[in-house]
Amino acid sequence: MFAFQTAMMAIFFYTTSNPILFYIVAALIGFNFGGNFALFPVSCADSFGAENLAVNYGFLFTAYGIGGVVGPILAGMVQDAGLSFLYAFIPQR
Repeated sequence: MFAFQTAMMAIFFYTTSNPILFYIVAALIGFNFGGNFALFPVSCADSFGAENLAVNYGFLFTAYGIGGVVGPILAGMVQDAGLSFLYAFIPQR
């Protein structure tokens, strides 16, 4: 699921010229998020231990919620400033 999400996010940048492909890839990304919600607790437990799952998963979803609020605001600021979204999709060195 992580590999599929990575591939779709990389492809997403190149779909802006074709609206139908853009919506299809956006839908696949959205559907994949539903599956990721089942994987997040397991990944958190594997990474930090099951004994710390409750606290760490709380931090994980708090960060997810903050990103859901702050991310669109930052994206709007980037758009208003006339900057490129290239750096959001393509990792730079």
